[in-house]
Amino acid sequence: MIPIQLTIQGLYSYQVRQTIDFTRLTAAGLFGIFGPVGSGKSSVLEAITFAIYGRTDRLNLSGDNRYYNMMNLKSDELLIDFKFETGKDQTAYRAMVRGKRNSKRFDEVKTLERSAYQQTGNEWIPIEMGQLEEVIGLSYDNFKRTIIIPQGQFQEFLQLGNKDRTQMMKELFNLGKFEFYHKVVSLETKNNAKKQLMEGQLQQLGTPDPEQEQRYRELLALLEKEIGELQLKLADNQRAEEKLRILQELTRKITETEQEQKKLQEQEPLFQSLEKKIDRYEQGVILFKHLLESLQENKQKKEHREAQILIDSEKLGKEKEEIENLEKQIAAIKPAYEKREERKRKAEELVSLLQIKTLEDVVEAERTRLSNGTRTLDNTLNEIKSLKVQKETLEGELKAARNALPDLSVLSSIKSWYTTRHHLDNQLQDIENELHKSHRQEEEILEVKTRLLTDPLFEGFPKDAGFAECSLHLKSMTRNIKEKQTLLAEKESQQRVKEQLKAYAESLEEGKPCPVCGSLHHPDLLKSDAYHDTLRLLAAQKRSFELQLEQTAALNNELVLLENRQMQLRCNREELLVKKEAQQAYIASHLLQFKWEAYHDEKKVDEAFIKAKQTQDELKKKDSAQQKAVGELEKLERNRERFREELEKIRTSLTVHQTELKTIAQQLRWIEPEQYRATTSLFIEEEKNKLLNEYIQLEKTYTEKSDLLLERKRLKDTLMGTMNSNRKELEQELAIIDKITKALNAQLEKSSFRSMEEVKDALSTPIDAEAEKQRVARFKEQQLHCNSTLQQLRVEADNRVYDGEAHQTLHGEITSLRELTTRKIQEQGKTAEQLEKLQKDMESRSALLKTLQQLELRAENIRTLKSLFKASGFVDYISSIYLQNLCNAANDRFFQLTRQKLSLEITADNNFQVRDFMNGGKVRSVKTLSGGQTFQASLSLALALADNIQKITRSNQNFFFLDEGFGSLDAASLNIVFDTLKSLRKENRIVGVISHVEEMQQEIEVHLRVENQEEKGSIIHRSWEE
Repeated sequence: MIPIQLTIQGLYSYQVRQTIDFTRLTAAGLFGIFGPVGSGKSSVLEAITFAIYGRTDRLNLSGDNRYYNMMNLKSDELLIDFKFETGKDQTAYRAMVRGKRNSKRFDEVKTLERSAYQQTGNEWIPIEMGQLEEVIGLSYDNFKRTIIIPQGQFQEFLQLGNKDRTQMMKELFNLGKFEFYHKVVSLETKNNAKKQLMEGQLQQLGTPDPEQEQRYRELLALLEKEIGELQLKLADNQRAEEKLRILQELTRKITETEQEQKKLQEQEPLFQSLEKKIDRYEQGVILFKHLLESLQENKQKKEHREAQILIDSEKLGKEKEEIENLEKQIAAIKPAYEKREERKRKAEELVSLLQIKTLEDVVEAERTRLSNGTRTLDNTLNEIKSLKVQKETLEGELKAARNALPDLSVLSSIKSWYTTRHHLDNQLQDIENELHKSHRQEEEILEVKTRLLTDPLFEGFPKDAGFAECSLHLKSMTRNIKEKQTLLAEKESQQRVKEQLKAYAESLEEGKPCPVCGSLHHPDLLKSDAYHDTLRLLAAQKRSFELQLEQTAALNNELVLLENRQMQLRCNREELLVKKEAQQAYIASHLLQFKWEAYHDEKKVDEAFIKAKQTQDELKKKDSAQQKAVGELEKLERNRERFREELEKIRTSLTVHQTELKTIAQQLRWIEPEQYRATTSLFIEEEKNKLLNEYIQLEKTYTEKSDLLLERKRLKDTLMGTMNSNRKELEQELAIIDKITKALNAQLEKSSFRSMEEVKDALSTPIDAEAEKQRVARFKEQQLHCNSTLQQLRVEADNRVYDGEAHQTLHGEITSLRELTTRKIQEQGKTAEQLEKLQKDMESRSALLKTLQQLELRAENIRTLKSLFKASGFVDYISSIYLQNLCNAANDRFFQLTRQKLSLEITADNNFQVRDFMNGGKVRSVKTLSGGQTFQASLSLALALADNIQKITRSNQNFFFLDEGFGSLDAASLNIVFDTLKSLRKENRIVGVISHVEEMQQEIEVHLRVENQEEKGSIIHRSWEE
């Protein structure tokens, strides 16, 4: 990863936006960032790591109010814009962080918004934030160990003790992946649980009897034979029943058909009468219906025509009267209508008169406004002069208050230190509480174990025995119970044989062969009534043993669970102790960072903040007063200009209105203004409206009545034409009626009807002739079908008589046979299920025994692995290998840097020592090295670490940033440091150094100098610009 450009604003001490162009720095190979303590040098590296990873070690996400404390107290927004190149193709990427302070709540800064981009051509394309870590190829922790080494951690690796260095190696090279102890313990727990499960399942299955399988097979064969015989007999009876059922159905159909035939015979006269009625109706329709309908239609037309002629005659008389009235009304208003324009012109001049009165009022009002506005402008000029004096006074007071404000950045750092201290103490207390809770839970486990040992199965067993002894005891108890079960099963088998012999003895008859020995004589039969009681007693004992096995298994399972919980608690306790030790180390390290002698009491910090808050409140009040004065001054100055402009507008408007008033007065012709001098504007308005209304009403009335007269005359002509047309149509309709009447009389003489009333009576009730014909046809067809069906059914019956009692008896026999067959099939199914269960139990027992053997072999292997991985032994071994390789790589550089005088070695307990070739090649402690030699050793180890991790992550970076003060070194040691850093240029490495030592600034030509100014915050100066 090669940096290109970094822009910072509002981060920690960076108040004003600052931009670093890394291209000038990286081109030099070796560059520096210098400045006094607290100037903001380390913030540059923190900005880079936070932009890429969104993390910082200085502040926690929760508890430290991270985003508020990251933002500069004098800034309202925060910006980090970092551009860099990475990858084989040196693709450019960009990481940005933005944030704003709540304008209403100073101490509220919401989550900072992070975004990432990739350069494609000349455009920045947005990408996911997680992709930055992928393209760099390093996690946050590895990035700090290979690209950027934070302040205070450079020599840490060399000075650490054995335990801490091993822990650091685990973190650096992710050696925790070789920590398999807990995984092996988890495997052991799971394997033991599976063993317990297998043993429990074997106990539940018991020991199946192989002879029982043969007995079940024999019983199934006997049942199959009996079911076959029953099914044959059932089939014969079902065939006989089917014949009786068919005869029963024939008898029922014959009865129903005879009833239907009788019903149809009763309906026959009705359908004969309907057939005659249909013939007479069709004759009336064909000869008379169309003539009668035509006659009725023409009579209705004649009546309607006569009524219409009468109505039109009445309307014509009324229209003549209306025409005479309208002609008289028009003649009356015609003279006034011809003089209507005079009224309109007078109304128009009355409008101008109203305008004159309005203009006179406006002119008077403008004269008053001009006088008042002049006085207001004078008052405003006096107020502006007074406010300028007040503003100058407030500015002086505000400057004095700002000079008295304390350095809030220092107070914020102290408060942050105390906040971190409280947080670390709370975390230590939480660890202590967890340890106490772990001890209490282990005591509860031991109490539960003690309670379980009070079970009768542990009678006489030591109460302080361990879990292993308890498990062995339960296994011994299980074996004893199973042995007793085996003996009990043998006794039960013997008693069942005797019980069967007794059954055979009871069935023996003199002269018939014995099924066991074949003898025909049976002089001494087996007699005993105690066998059944003995079997019942054996069954009770068998159930007792099964309950004991279940109890033993349940106890064993509980003890295994308790043992696993105890082991887990102890592992957790070991981890908590390690965390406690680490937390105490963090607290000790944090205490060393305190450097503010005047604030050893936290209350003084709070008091300083309160004083600063009071000063800030006073500043705000004075600033508010100043802003208010400035605002009022600006407002008055705006009013001054506005008043001037308004007065000029009033003067201009007054001149315009006076000229307009004179022009309108000269245009009046039809009225005299003096006649209306004493009248009000309302009276003039009413007079104008009256004249306009008279004009409009005359125009409207004359036009409406003229139009109405024309309309009435047109309507009169239309009515006269309609009446003449209707009289002609009436004469034609009377002729048609006479013609139709003669045609009806001629048809009546030819038909079988005696009168026209008889025809009308026949046609009075409409009949659907086709539907009624079809109905008659269906009746005849139904009658024919019924007779045919009855004859066919009687042929099929063949004089047979149905016997209901015989049919019912046969039904009963079939039902009994079905029930018996069902019972036999159920018994067959039950026996088959018992046989299948017995076979599955035997197969399951065999599979379980095989699985149990595999689990026991796996348990032995797991115990071997557990001993290997116990107490992180394997991880420590791997760590020593990595450490030796690291030492060898560091020696390649260290040996050359010391001019072949010194080399690093690893002791048996994984500590560093130095071999001194200037003193016969003897070894001595690394603590005896000088400051410069210590830096050379630390740098060699750091570069070796960087190279190793870059190989692991497959990265191709050669950029290295070192944040180390070097303030504790003397001049000779500093010279060694300078020479060492310069030698890195030959390796084509880009090395950046951050320090507050001025001598280093003189040695490294290309550098940045950071200065923390009181007003602007941290400012960056470039060596090539000075």
